[in-house]
Amino acid sequence: MNTNKIALSFDVEDWFTVRNMREHISEDSWEQQEWRVHIGLDFILDSLLEKNVKATFFILGWIAERAPELVLKIMNQGHEIASHGYSHTPIDLLTPEAFEADLLKSIQVLQAITNKKIRGFRAPSFSITKETSWAIDILKKCGLEYDSSIFKISHPDYGVGNFPGQVTNLQGLVEVPMKKGKFFGVDLPVCGGGYFRMIPYGIIKSSLSQTLQKEPVVMYFHPWEFDQDQPKIDLPALKKFRHYVGLKQNRQKFQKLLRDFEFMTIEQMIDENKKPMATYDFTSIALISQNLQ
Repeated sequence: MNTNKIALSFDVEDWFTVRNMREHISEDSWEQQEWRVHIGLDFILDSLLEKNVKATFFILGWIAERAPELVLKIMNQGHEIASHGYSHTPIDLLTPEAFEADLLKSIQVLQAITNKKIRGFRAPSFSITKETSWAIDILKKCGLEYDSSIFKISHPDYGVGNFPGQVTNLQGLVEVPMKKGKFFGVDLPVCGGGYFRMIPYGIIKSSLSQTLQKEPVVMYFHPWEFDQDQPKIDLPALKKFRHYVGLKQNRQKFQKLLRDFEFMTIEQMIDENKKPMATYDFTSIALISQNLQ
């Protein structure tokens, strides 16, 4: 029997804001695109309400500014509100000064709507890596208490392969990383996004069950992943596969997930982390100590 829960999270962005679309739909043209974020978001909120599940929503400032009613709807249903930046520009494409301005703008927009302090952040495309670790000091400078941007994986676009898989003290900031699950000794990325859409649900369920016997898991999704009728863009083959794979089945798979497991917010995951935290320091780009029992 699993004793741990899944920290459930959603990156609230629309189909045209994602990194795979960046070379085909410029930010300058976003206002002219078909607005569809509410379609997937309504499905998510209705599904969570039915199961009485609370989750963390990392909301893009550009979306929040244009639809504050969506932010209020999420908050009024008891979910945690956190920042996903303002413009969805990956950190590796920004200077430190531009990242700080983008982050502050998103925090200000969200706090003005919610009248609450924003504690957490997730970078677009998990773009806090060894190369962009300078962003950690900026997150602390802007008053954030935790980050959930690091993926313990080796991937051409993101990931820190040797990062701890637990809640971690990252240079004075709490880091809540994504990681692979276990499937009979094999590591599988079953924690959300395209991985969740691509891998058969039976394998996902088994992997999560095995992993949760030992430790909690963070999972992530996007509203556009529950909108199979979104506009189809002629992307390069790999990007097309990443974006469109499994959209037709994703609602059904997600509802199975809600049926089969127990959930919490990321704030709850941090608050319930009783073990001494692992410690990681990007300044030496090395694991300093784990101190785990």
